[in-house]
Amino acid sequence: MKKWLFVMVVILTAALFQGNETVFADQAVIQTDNMNVRSGPGTNHDSIGKVHTNESYTIVDKKGDWLKIKWNGKTGWVAAWLTKVKTDSASPGGTVYTTKYDYLRIRSDAGLSGTIKGHLMKGDQVQAQDKTGKWVLITHSGIKGWVHSDYLTTKSVKKESSSATGSNSSDQTVKGKVKVGTDVLNVRSQGSLQGKVLTQIQRGQTYEYIGEQNRWIHIKWGNGKTGWVAGWLVNKVEDNSSTKADTSITLSYNGTNIRSGPSTNDKILGRAHKGDQFQVLSKEGQWYKISYSGKTAYVAGWIVEESGKGSQTATPVSSGSLNGKTIMIDAGHGGRDPGAIGRNNSLEKNLTLSTAQKLKNQLESKGAKVLMTRTKDEYISLSIRSYYAKRSDADAFVSLHLNSAPSGVTARGINTFYYHSKDKGLATSVQNSVVDFTGLNNRGILNGNFHVLRENNKPAVLVELGFISDAREEQTVRTNQYQEKASQGITQGLINYFK
Repeated sequence: MKKWLFVMVVILTAALFQGNETVFADQAVIQTDNMNVRSGPGTNHDSIGKVHTNESYTIVDKKGDWLKIKWNGKTGWVAAWLTKVKTDSASPGGTVYTTKYDYLRIRSDAGLSGTIKGHLMKGDQVQAQDKTGKWVLITHSGIKGWVHSDYLTTKSVKKESSSATGSNSSDQTVKGKVKVGTDVLNVRSQGSLQGKVLTQIQRGQTYEYIGEQNRWIHIKWGNGKTGWVAGWLVNKVEDNSSTKADTSITLSYNGTNIRSGPSTNDKILGRAHKGDQFQVLSKEGQWYKISYSGKTAYVAGWIVEESGKGSQTATPVSSGSLNGKTIMIDAGHGGRDPGAIGRNNSLEKNLTLSTAQKLKNQLESKGAKVLMTRTKDEYISLSIRSYYAKRSDADAFVSLHLNSAPSGVTARGINTFYYHSKDKGLATSVQNSVVDFTGLNNRGILNGNFHVLRENNKPAVLVELGFISDAREEQTVRTNQYQEKASQGITQGLINYFK
C-alpha cells in the first residue's frame, strides 16, 4: 500500500511539472496573409510554416517584438507588429481591471524597484492573477508583470465615440495632413487598440486627417473611407505657406551640420559656421530646406535665427522676473528607483537631477527662491515629496521626468501634466514655453493622476522632457545645451504664469 502511494505521488508530481512553457491568457490574431512562422524571434531565423489572416493562436512567450505561439502541435515565433493581441476573457483568474491612463508601466516586481518590462495604454483590460499591497500581477500582450492598482479601475473606461469607417467623409473638413512615422501602421475602425484593423499603411505615406480624439487621429484613406491611427506614430505635416520666399536664416553655432534630409539620421553634407546665411526654400516640420553648394539641403530650425518679413529668433532668451516667488523643483526618481532606461542606457533619475540643477540656477537668476525635493542620487518616496510641498511656502511645484514608449512604438516630444483643474493654466504656460525654447515636438498638456500632483495643495505640474526610448531624442536630452534650453523654457513659463 505504501509503495502504491509513493508511485502515485511520483506520477502526479511529474505531471504537475511537465514542460517548461509559460502559457499566457492572450491570443495572437494574425493581421496579414501568408505570414511566416519562424524557428526563433527574428527574421534571421528559418521560416517553418505560414499562418493566415484572422487565425488565432495562444501566446506562450514574448521576446522583444516577437511572440511565441502554439501552432500545429508545436511552437513558433511570429512578428508581434503584424498581429492583434486579444485577451482571453474566459480564462480563469481574478478581477478584471481597465487601465485609466496611457503608458502605465508593467514592472518585474511589486514595487518601484522593479524593472520596466512594458506598458499598458488607457482602456486596456487585464485580469488580476495575484495581488500584493497595491500592486497587481497581470499578463498583457505576452508580458507578465506588476502594475499599481491606483491606475486601474474595475469600471469600464469610456472611450470617445468615433465615426464608423468606410463611410464617405467628403462632408467633413480636412484639418491637415499626417505622415506615417513607423514601418507598418494599423488603420483601425475606432480610436483605440480594440478597433478592428482595416488596412495597414507604410512609413513616409501622407494622409489627410479630419479629427482627433484621445490621442488618435481620424484619417481619410482609399476612395473616401476613413479610419483611426495612433497619434503617437504619425507626424503632422506643417503648412509651409507662411514661409516667404524672401526669408533667410542665420546660423547660431559653429560647426552646424548641413544634412541631406529633415532628420538627424540623414547624411551630413557639410558643416557651416556661426553667422553664415542661407535662403529658405521651404520648411518641413522643424527643419529648413536651403540651397547649399548648388544642391538642396536641410538645417535644424532650433539652431538658427530666421530673418526677413515676420522673422523671429528660434532660441529666445527668458525675460521677466520671479522676485518674491518660491519654486519647488522635484527631480523625478532617484536612488534605487532609476525611472526609465534609455535606448543607450541613460537613466531617467540622472537626467532629471542634472536638469533640476540647471533649472535651479535659471530660477535663481530671475530672483526666485528655490527648494528641491532631492539634490543628489537618493530615493525619496512619492509621499515624502508631496509632504515637502505641502509643508513648504512654494508658489509652484515642478516635477521633472523623461518619457518612455513601449518597444516598437515611435514617440517623441514633450508633455506637461496637471491633476487639479486649477493647475491647467500653469501646465499650458510651461508646456508652450518649453516647446518654444527646445524645438521638440509639442505633445500638449494632459490630465495625469500622478501622486505628486494629486496629493499636492500647491500649483503643480509634471513635465516629461522627451522620450529616452527614442535613440535620437535620448542623445538630444542628454546634452547640457538641451537641458539649459528646457530650464529656460520652464522658467519663462513660470514667469508668464505669474504675470
